[in-house]
Amino acid sequence: MLTRLLLLTVLCLSLFACSGGNDAAPVVCSASCASEGSKDATVKTTRTIATAGGLAGGLAGADFDPVSGTFTVTAAGLSAQMARFPTADYGAFLAMRDAAGIHNAYFAQGQGTQVVIYSGGLAGSVLNLASYGRTGPTELPLNGTARFNGDYAGFTTTRRINGKARLDVDFAGETITGRITDRVFRQRPDNVADVVNPLGNVILEQTSFNNDGSFSGRTGGGQIVNGQVLWNPATGSYVGLIGGASGNEVVGTIALTHRAPSGANFDEIGGFLATR
Repeated sequence: MLTRLLLLTVLCLSLFACSGGNDAAPVVCSASCASEGSKDATVKTTRTIATAGGLAGGLAGADFDPVSGTFTVTAAGLSAQMARFPTADYGAFLAMRDAAGIHNAYFAQGQGTQVVIYSGGLAGSVLNLASYGRTGPTELPLNGTARFNGDYAGFTTTRRINGKARLDVDFAGETITGRITDRVFRQRPDNVADVVNPLGNVILEQTSFNNDGSFSGRTGGGQIVNGQVLWNPATGSYVGLIGGASGNEVVGTIALTHRAPSGANFDEIGGFLATR
């Protein structure tokens, strides 16, 4: 009995000495004591996207030789060669045309993307085509938001159109929206501004983009005031992709149809290149 009491006394003294008579302190878990399942895994912040081959859209190919200033486009039943027309350059877009003025084009190239707008043919049979694509791989961000600003250039059957592009991208939500502003009609041959027919902004309605950064959506707005006649808001669509080495460029094309109350209509096709 005495032995048992001595053992109990020693045990109590030992416990008191270990605790120091204080309340239990919180345990700070270091890497050495954390369970294997609680260790943080590396969080990916970008998605690698390889260069896609060729151009998306109506053109099969486009090649610009900066030394000679020669620009060549190809499509089904089409092979046209043009020279520089710097009078009609707009922002990032270089203007091209042939000597007869039958073939016209705009070409813009970023660090990892490009866009081409072509308009050619004689009155009554004008062909408008637009294409875009990547020229290098990109690391598409997976979080954050960004605003992209740049230029827009395009054609109708008789006019050039210039404007400014602004797009807002939510990388985490995988959505994109934007608008084309400051749109101006210009005469096709001499690039003189048409101040009689002011153009409204084109809205790029919000849409989602795919895992490879490509997207497509609908447009709104785009009214034209022709004298006293208000042409209805244009109906149309836009397509494009996010590119550049770090997802720092947005490129794409827009196709619109303008309609008057009388039932008359004409098409507009253009492209944009914007950076952040």
